[in-house]
Amino acid sequence: MQEISLGGVKDFNFDVRDPRFLDEDALWEEAKRVFSKCKDCRMCLPYCPSFPALFDAVDRHDDDVNALNKEELAKPLELCFHCKQCYFKCPYTPPHEWKIDFPHLSLRYKIWKFKNKGAKLTDRLLLNIDLMGKISLPFAPIVNTLKEAKPVRVMLENFIGVDRRAKLPSFNNETFPSWFNKNRNAVTGKNGKVALFYTCLLNYNYLEKGKALVRVFEKNDIHIELPSQQCCGIPFFDIGDMDAVIEKAKFNIKALKEYVDKGYSIVVPIPTCALQIKYEYPLLLPDDPDVKTVAEKVYDVHEYLWKLQEEGRLNRDFKVSMGNIIYHIPCHLKSLNVGYKAAALMRLIPNTKVRIVERCSGHDGTFGVKKDTFDMAYKVGSKLFEELKASSADMFVSDCPLASNQIELGTGRRPLHPIEVLCKAYGEEV
Repeated sequence: MQEISLGGVKDFNFDVRDPRFLDEDALWEEAKRVFSKCKDCRMCLPYCPSFPALFDAVDRHDDDVNALNKEELAKPLELCFHCKQCYFKCPYTPPHEWKIDFPHLSLRYKIWKFKNKGAKLTDRLLLNIDLMGKISLPFAPIVNTLKEAKPVRVMLENFIGVDRRAKLPSFNNETFPSWFNKNRNAVTGKNGKVALFYTCLLNYNYLEKGKALVRVFEKNDIHIELPSQQCCGIPFFDIGDMDAVIEKAKFNIKALKEYVDKGYSIVVPIPTCALQIKYEYPLLLPDDPDVKTVAEKVYDVHEYLWKLQEEGRLNRDFKVSMGNIIYHIPCHLKSLNVGYKAAALMRLIPNTKVRIVERCSGHDGTFGVKKDTFDMAYKVGSKLFEELKASSADMFVSDCPLASNQIELGTGRRPLHPIEVLCKAYGEEV
């Protein structure tokens, strides 16, 4: 199991079974230890609201971390939205002896807070993507119209806490499995067989991206099956509801393991969900041997396609050039540590140029839509929006649909998913 410093002692592991994990004194002691390193470094100041909140608090107390009260210790951990950008910049992350892991420290705090204080019902509903999707899907045209109406947005802001300025995703007219079962084309599967973890976002909100994925895989003679699945659970990190996350993890691991045993690879089109299954599930279920087996078979969708390219099996019969592309790299794609395979694939398209932009959009789940954090989220993404608007790109592209929402809000232009770009380049319409 990955060793990360989350407790009041140097060699504490991220282990929800350990009784010290929810010990309040150990939590604040570890927060002080981490903060004492961060305050002297400050390399992460531009990344998110957490670090300005920390540094402002320390400066108010003449650089004395021990003088911070509980509210001041908690605020930086509250404001962390798990983009993990600090992890790339920080020189002290594991295996460094200091073992600084700010995102998981924040998660530990939120788990402690949820266990002791619970969460508002509105927050729980907002995070339950499967429930909200199932309720809204039958009434999608009505819901999609109403969600843009000003009186409805005012009501959502006042009663649920969703900022009236935030861009909300629309709902599909049907689920992804429903469309897939009616529209899949037969392939031999000579280039592989995959179990598609299509995610709740494609299932309920972004059907066009799922359609594009299917057509691209059919072009490459890849056989697709759809395992039973639930939301990966990462939205529940926002409130620290670890029981909900673990319940979903157990369900998904059991379903995916059946396909791994049959020789299938697990392909995931959204980096956040891939990150959750590949790296967070092993921490949440350290005693389940199936978790590691499944995690080792998880591929980002473009990582899987690039593997075919390296083996000389990728269909490169691209018929349509895509011009000048600015490709936004989502934070969680970097955390996956698979490289920039989508950019490499798009560069195979004739007469297509790809420029990579590595800036956080600031969305990250509910952080970008809640009234309490909307302004902070938009500020985080503002430099990205300015850079995109100043470009002469023919299209914006991002792997993350929620980051794309934020980009559209900040620029007025809707980005495509890289798999949609490949689909268009093949001359396919969805």
